[in-house]
Amino acid sequence: MEQLRVSRQFLISLFFIIILAILVVPPSDIFSLKPNSPVHAAVKNGSTSSSAYHESKSSRKYLDNLAVQSIAQLYMKALLNQQYDVMWSLLHRQVQAKWPNERAFATFWQTRFKDYTLQDFALGHVQELSYWVDPETMVEYTQLEELPASLQLVPRVTTHQGSNLTPEDLHPSQLFHNLPIIMQYVSDQGDKVGNWFILDGGPADLEAPILPPMTPVNRMIQVPILMYHHITPYSSTNPLSDYLPTWVVPPERFSQQMDYLKMHGYHTITFNQFFDALYYGGPLPSKPIMLTFDDGDADHYQFAYPILLAHHFSGMFYIVTGWVGWYGRMTWPQLYEMLSHGMQMGSHTIHHVDLALWLFISEAEVQQELQQSQLTLEKNLGIVIQQFCYPYGDPFNRGNWFQRQRIMTLLAADGYVGATTAFGMTGSMQDSFYPLALLRIPVYGFESFQGFVVSLPWE
Repeated sequence: MEQLRVSRQFLISLFFIIILAILVVPPSDIFSLKPNSPVHAAVKNGSTSSSAYHESKSSRKYLDNLAVQSIAQLYMKALLNQQYDVMWSLLHRQVQAKWPNERAFATFWQTRFKDYTLQDFALGHVQELSYWVDPETMVEYTQLEELPASLQLVPRVTTHQGSNLTPEDLHPSQLFHNLPIIMQYVSDQGDKVGNWFILDGGPADLEAPILPPMTPVNRMIQVPILMYHHITPYSSTNPLSDYLPTWVVPPERFSQQMDYLKMHGYHTITFNQFFDALYYGGPLPSKPIMLTFDDGDADHYQFAYPILLAHHFSGMFYIVTGWVGWYGRMTWPQLYEMLSHGMQMGSHTIHHVDLALWLFISEAEVQQELQQSQLTLEKNLGIVIQQFCYPYGDPFNRGNWFQRQRIMTLLAADGYVGATTAFGMTGSMQDSFYPLALLRIPVYGFESFQGFVVSLPWE
């Protein structure tokens, strides 16, 4: 009965789309692709009327826009009304495949927004999208439409709770502004006519900005986070060089490591996927792993990025914003290209400073390093930045307990959700109580292939 109700709602919406299209668009335009239409007649005679072609193309485009708008409306209304079965029915089958079942999908979204009142939403204009890469699966899709969606929501908290909330929890609507809903037309998903299905749900998607739970969650999950620096065939013995063999993994060895991960069933995940699982029990593939690259070096674009794409792996690149465009560093166009092909970006401060040292000198300067690097990345890449990496691993590598607590407080106040360490403690067990001290496993240039394998769990 529930499925019939969902289908009836969808058919009613589709009926109104068709009625509206008939009222606004002449029937001859809507059905101009029939066998005896002007376009087909022109093709049959060996020539095509330009006006007839553009007329029919315009009509099809108009109908597509109406359908995409309608489906986005249904999806967002279902989110507000907690009709998760409706949301599920509108998802692309490849998105549904990420979940164990429909119940897991419903439970996740119920848990995700349980501390918030979802008030309203707004949709923008539909636009064509030539391609989109899903950063969770690294599958590329074409023939798409997208439209921005904004979700208005407020926290359900007491005055006392409100004083302890992070910025993203206090003002979540700022994060959920103009997030793209992306759809693809599918003609073989149980519907001979075909329809538009959602690939990215915008505000209601696993890749939407993370809202830390207001009530602490006690959960540990095993996700190895590998740490790389240089991926290049060149190294130096100069002790002052940034290319010491310790930090340089040759491309052929990096490719061999990626081959191993692929052959042994590892799946790269995004940091948003990770936090969805850590906080809300979201789905993860088997053998989840995250690959991180520090400093924004040019060799990341030249060597690491193509190898990752060849293996259908995603990576997180921590960018020192004051170095972007310098010799030996990546440029903004390169970062944007990588982002649009499934890579992720996080902050690594403006100048790669030792935060433990600078906390003694000037906390205001530390805040500048954290805040401005985040703002610069958001402005140039057009995304929300919630992930951070400690330069030199400090104050977790060197530093004391008080410095660690202080820097985590500053990061949380600036809207960062996650931060990774370097050196010092390593491991693959990640703790929900320490999201700003995520452990990584360094991959060194002097390390043998067997040493790399031994550092991984599940082996």
